[in-house]
Amino acid sequence: MITKLRLLFSLLIFTVLTVAAQTDSTKTINMSSQSAEIFAKDSTERQDNSPTDITSDRGLYILTKDGDMQLRILGSVRFSILYDFVDLPVKNAFNTYYIPVGDERQGVPSFNSSLGQSRLGFEVSRKVKDQNVFVRLETDFAGVNGAFRIRHAYGQMGRFLVGQTWSLFSNVSSLPTTVDPNGPTGSVTLRTPQIRYSNTTKKDVRWAVALEYSQPDLNIEELDTLGLSTVQVVPDLTARVERAGYFGAVQLSLVASTLSLINAEDNVSYKFGIGGSLSGTIDFTEDHKLLYQITYGQSISRFITTFSGTGKDAIYNPDTGDFDALSSFGGFLSYGKDWKENLVSNFSVGYADLSNRSYEPGTNYNESMNISIDTFWQIIDGARLGIEYNWGRRWNVDGRGGNADRIWALFYYDF
Repeated sequence: MITKLRLLFSLLIFTVLTVAAQTDSTKTINMSSQSAEIFAKDSTERQDNSPTDITSDRGLYILTKDGDMQLRILGSVRFSILYDFVDLPVKNAFNTYYIPVGDERQGVPSFNSSLGQSRLGFEVSRKVKDQNVFVRLETDFAGVNGAFRIRHAYGQMGRFLVGQTWSLFSNVSSLPTTVDPNGPTGSVTLRTPQIRYSNTTKKDVRWAVALEYSQPDLNIEELDTLGLSTVQVVPDLTARVERAGYFGAVQLSLVASTLSLINAEDNVSYKFGIGGSLSGTIDFTEDHKLLYQITYGQSISRFITTFSGTGKDAIYNPDTGDFDALSSFGGFLSYGKDWKENLVSNFSVGYADLSNRSYEPGTNYNESMNISIDTFWQIIDGARLGIEYNWGRRWNVDGRGGNADRIWALFYYDF
């Protein structure tokens, strides 16, 4: 692990010194630049991109002589450093769910650095008759102990997509540019394996439906005590409708989910969940915009980043010996300002809430919020520096609360 970090850090320093000394020349193709860009744009009907994704003008483009196939090799070296004024157990995101409250609070601050957001990817576009086949594979180092993790791995042909990418219940286009890869509290940024069909109406309204796989998120200790386990017998059904115009864009997403519980006798019981999300952007001018997401549902907490991995899709009821569905809410507002072509800022407020049950202990999570300020400076083409200040507060069922704040910096170079 230490050797890997040293290697990546050395590569980062070498890259900075190299790009500072010479003109950027990262895009290389064996045909004209215009030919490669047109091929890339025509590869997919719609490709979801988050604000800090590697842009289409980066990477090494290789085209075959007949012009029927294109390979794009892309990557990004990303180094982040953060300082927590109150020590938080999670370092790869500022998750307000884990803010310590009362006796759990630790006054000792902590420092942390990571290269886990660094990425490596490949994209292949191939012309087949009158349409293009597009394949994308992208990984990062955000797995356990810095291991490779698949971000995207899918193929797309015409209106069909098969593989892992952003869930239709997500809308990363409405996320602000933040150092935190999860965005503000209450965001939805889930990637799932899926089979998707997309289309566009005559009025330029885009819509899509999909069968998706997402592992039900319940408390593991409670499941073990009851001799139960979870499995997805029925896939999630997701759908979205979106419309873009001169004012910005708006998207409505829906999900119908099934939680399957298996006991020691291999009998299966089912819990059902449903949720909706409204998201989009409002463009006041070219330099001013408002971004938003509002999500609400029952037994869909795993879709909201604040609750992902916390086991809050449903909660065990000791009176009935069964699991009760929990309703969850998440959302944010973010104002974005482009100061210059190479300098942007976002001011964001996020909120997340669970509908607690009367039998829950007072120390259980009830609600949380965060306020963040982010500024990104494009140093040179492909290289950016982001600075974020994040403040958050959590409240428990008994009303007690705790605060935490973090200063976070991210430097990355997309090659």
